[in-house]
Amino acid sequence: MMNQTLERSQMPLPESALIPGAEPVFIDQGKTGILFLHGFTGSPYEGRDFAFHFARKGYAVWVPLLPGHGTRPEDLEGIPYQRWLEAAKSHYLEMKKHYPTVIVCGQSMGGALALHLAAGHPVDAVISLAGAIFVKDWRLRLLPLARKVLRYQYKSKGPDIRCKKNKEKMATYHKYPLSSLVQFLNLIEFVRAELPQVTSPTLIVHSRRDHTITYENLDYIYHAISATVKKTLTLEDSYHIISVDQEQRRIFEAVEAFLQEVIKP
Repeated sequence: MMNQTLERSQMPLPESALIPGAEPVFIDQGKTGILFLHGFTGSPYEGRDFAFHFARKGYAVWVPLLPGHGTRPEDLEGIPYQRWLEAAKSHYLEMKKHYPTVIVCGQSMGGALALHLAAGHPVDAVISLAGAIFVKDWRLRLLPLARKVLRYQYKSKGPDIRCKKNKEKMATYHKYPLSSLVQFLNLIEFVRAELPQVTSPTLIVHSRRDHTITYENLDYIYHAISATVKKTLTLEDSYHIISVDQEQRRIFEAVEAFLQEVIKP
């Protein structure tokens, strides 16, 4: 069992430049791999517990770092949303070289990327954790004006995690360029149009108390995709970054049951 990246070339910056906790995770074993994609302004920290839990169940797990993340907020500037789409595709194809069965899972923007992969590739199963397909926030109407006078938006309350311990440990940016927010919105709009192409077995998990990506995203994804096997899990005691929040154990149990049902030995 290894704890390293599949391909060193995905990390152009030295590891010393990474935020502590933002290091990618790769655990190599067996014939079934899970690709976990983190969210906008986040890092592989979001999938670290997930990786070690499912490694104990015999899965290979890769949690890569997406372009512009895990270092400095300035590194997000100038990253078009197509770079995130290309990175997700590259990581998926790399996993397919090594494992006959590949499951894609993503948190928030990573959920959108997982659905994007399922729309264009024969993934064996897809798991959306607080997947972002649309954002309801009246402040977005002010974004064109705000971009003219502000470079960054600060997260005044920190990451949207109810569990205080994990909130304090979260490897994330505490501000982000408004130009990058535009790219995030462009990405989810692009993926929203692809949802009818998703036919892979799908598990959609979301919290009613999500303050960032509203719970309505769960129903929207469920009804928009074309999968014949699709399941949902509603959380009641977590906020947005559910992979590291209060009901983490419940998510792991639901994912495990889902994979046992849809992935044949």
